[in-house]
Amino acid sequence: MYNSWTSCAKLNATTKEGFKIHAENFDIVTEMIKNPKIKGKDLETKFNISRRQLGYRIKKINEWLTEQDCPIIERTSQGFFIVDDIIKNFLNVSIESVQQENEQVYTAYQRAHLILLMLFKEDEILSLNHFSIDLKVSKNTVLNDLKKLKQLLKAYDVKLQYTRQEGYYLNSNEIETRKLFIRLIDKVFTLNIAQGDILKSLSFDEDKLQIIDRQINKIEQYLENKFIDQSTETLRYKLYFILRRIEYNKTISPILIGYDDLSDTEEYQATEILTANYSDIPRQEKLFITLQLLSTSVHWSELSDAKFLPELKLALETMMSEFEKITFITFENRESLLNQLMLHMKPAFYRIRYGLSDVDSLQNTLKEDYKELFHLVKISSKPMEKFFDQALPDNEIAYLTMLIGGTLRRQDEDIEKKVKAVVVCTQGTSISQMMLQELRSVFPEFIFLDALSLREFNNYALNFDLVFSPMHVLTHKKLYITKAILTAQEKQDLRQLVFGQLNHSFETDLQVEKMLSAIREHAQIHNEAALINEIKSQFESVHTYASIKSSSISLTHHFNLQDLLPKHHIQFGSNITEVKEAIRQTARPLFIQNYINNDYIEAMVESFDDTYMVINQNIAIPHAENNQNVNRTAMSMLILDKPLLLSSDIEVSVFVVVAATDKFKHLRPLLQLRDLAQDQHCIKNIIQTDSRTYVFETIRQFSKID
Repeated sequence: MYNSWTSCAKLNATTKEGFKIHAENFDIVTEMIKNPKIKGKDLETKFNISRRQLGYRIKKINEWLTEQDCPIIERTSQGFFIVDDIIKNFLNVSIESVQQENEQVYTAYQRAHLILLMLFKEDEILSLNHFSIDLKVSKNTVLNDLKKLKQLLKAYDVKLQYTRQEGYYLNSNEIETRKLFIRLIDKVFTLNIAQGDILKSLSFDEDKLQIIDRQINKIEQYLENKFIDQSTETLRYKLYFILRRIEYNKTISPILIGYDDLSDTEEYQATEILTANYSDIPRQEKLFITLQLLSTSVHWSELSDAKFLPELKLALETMMSEFEKITFITFENRESLLNQLMLHMKPAFYRIRYGLSDVDSLQNTLKEDYKELFHLVKISSKPMEKFFDQALPDNEIAYLTMLIGGTLRRQDEDIEKKVKAVVVCTQGTSISQMMLQELRSVFPEFIFLDALSLREFNNYALNFDLVFSPMHVLTHKKLYITKAILTAQEKQDLRQLVFGQLNHSFETDLQVEKMLSAIREHAQIHNEAALINEIKSQFESVHTYASIKSSSISLTHHFNLQDLLPKHHIQFGSNITEVKEAIRQTARPLFIQNYINNDYIEAMVESFDDTYMVINQNIAIPHAENNQNVNRTAMSMLILDKPLLLSSDIEVSVFVVVAATDKFKHLRPLLQLRDLAQDQHCIKNIIQTDSRTYVFETIRQFSKID
């Protein structure tokens, strides 16, 4: 490369006279600079010279440039000329950039893909000049585009390299190079790049592509398949590329693909049709081409090949049964759905087996718009994972989700309308799964999304309606406290309770009547209907299910955060270096008012666990189980001038002690405290202020949240 300004200075000092001697040569170079797309034939016509004369003049120009220690004029394989910027700057030739009417302007992202396509050329040494001329942008722009190109390559085991002898080139083994091209060619057809520019970047011959098109038509007739239009469009490029690589002796290793997997397929026989005009194609290359046919999406097919993949069919049937079991939905036309899944999974089998799944996919859209259905299909896909001996890529699950979702819509089944529940348990995976299976048997009408740890539950993204847990957890949704294993009677009672609440009609009339009888004995009732409604409302607010020591909690009443955390319970602390000291200092206002005793404080110190007693990594909430040492439900807050580093490597500046006389009254304030902890701006302001009034006003704002 000639980037030296020393060369430019030398040129400036010595060359004008030289060009005067060869004025006709000066005119030729000037024309090359003004019109980068001019070819030799154009110059011959313009200057009325022969091809031989033009070659002689270019030779003389280059000899003179070499004497001046300057880059020579290069000629590309397409017949264009490359004139270095050093020569352009010296000659001071004004260049008017005229945009052709039909010329397309590309973004940096599009240009990066076009440069990547150019790097797959087989017979040309590529420099910045080549990219600059072909893309009609400056060298600096090309350098920036190359940075974007390197970002694109991060997903692949392929490196962009450069030497003066070889120019820019891709360094990788052959199989990785082909994987990159296969995915790249699918991508560029989604980027609104003109087909002519794609062909030009690759130096593909349109006539040869048309020959491949005719071969693809023969293959479709032989296979009785019809490839999707876009797949056919990209398949022709892939096949052309593979055949050209073989022509240049760039072949894949024989051991990369199992012959037995593919050699007995109809697609392998179709490959013989495609390669009939090519001699000495290695067997492994025929297998690789077969792989492209197998992994091309199919629009329709007789599906006569299903018998060749009986294990795949069985795995799909098992997956469908698993989906029915966890959703309590029965597929009305199982055979039709199975055929659709097989139609998709046959080419997907080879994509997954040989890592050909698309880099870009539907997964993000589906995860957002149909995230519960996507999640359920993913859970159901365990039989497929066992079949493939690996997890299915999310984009393949996304396609399965589309197919299953379409079937459900035709059946008028709406996943969104079904009750969705989760199980939260901290007693280990075995107990969690036991609870999950037990509750699925109790409530087959519900969709149980997951069995979660407390940490997982606090970060859970899916929508749900109910929570089942053996302990109290912070949630705005209805919570049922239950056991892992239930007796037959307990199952019946729990179903009665849950469905009674869901239908807003508790089957607890007997208990309500007993309570009314007791009230009648000791008080005069002025409005019995209103009293009955109030009693039922209390049952909905806090209902203890004594037969299995369980509770159903709906937080619609009782305390707010400002009630348990008044202004005089707020403190500011300095020079505190240990968590134990912070807990004791935070609890001091409650101890002074005799809300708690010292045993409760020490119990909090002893049981503090920062793996779950920190909300959103912002507020530590020390508390303890021995509520016999609590005389009144309350909270107190300590704001530190310097944060404490906890054992979980989290820095916390705010401590809130929680003391409760029962398991219910403090839950709503805790939820409001969690909302506060999630507001980074408010937490920052609380830490920076020294005003109790400001802190309490912030607490009051979050006390209004339901």
